[in-house]
Amino acid sequence: MKKFNLSSITSRYRANLVLNIFERWFKKGDKILDVGSGTGVIAYMLKSQLEIEIIVCDVKNYLLYDVPFVKIKNDKLPFRNNTFSIVLLIDVLHHIDKLKQEQLIIECLRVAKSIFIFESEPTFSGKVADIILNKLHYSDLNTPLTFRKTHEWKQLLKKLHLKYDYIKLDKPLWYPFSHIAFKVSKDR
Repeated sequence: MKKFNLSSITSRYRANLVLNIFERWFKKGDKILDVGSGTGVIAYMLKSQLEIEIIVCDVKNYLLYDVPFVKIKNDKLPFRNNTFSIVLLIDVLHHIDKLKQEQLIIECLRVAKSIFIFESEPTFSGKVADIILNKLHYSDLNTPLTFRKTHEWKQLLKKLHLKYDYIKLDKPLWYPFSHIAFKVSKDR
């Protein structure tokens, strides 16, 4: 770990939620790309606990953990087609406008067989917490709050002719976010 950041504490709970969901969808030896990886806490935990190969990429290097990093340039992932088994989009899509969400999903399916989307549903407490936590963790991060409700994600995936599995997570009373997760792949 490079330096202390509040996210090294606050992200641990969320990272464990992600691990509990995705470990049933991953296989040992999968090659994974974590897009919009932030501090890298989730990638680091996945690499350590599930024995998978993982690379992280983001528009800026926010890493606090020792994981391989590649910078995203011009909205394109700098990888060949089908380089990865899986691309992770963990709480990243609501940081870009809705048209770019569609473009990023398509771009991710260019470089991988499947993508995993982990997002917060739009609740008042979740939006407020997201703004505060992002300002604390990443002071320069864009927070347009382009959340989608579950049915909106399903409509988008149907529009893009993608197949998916879906999970809605149970939310403890004290936790401000209500999470959903999708395993998405091409319908062909």
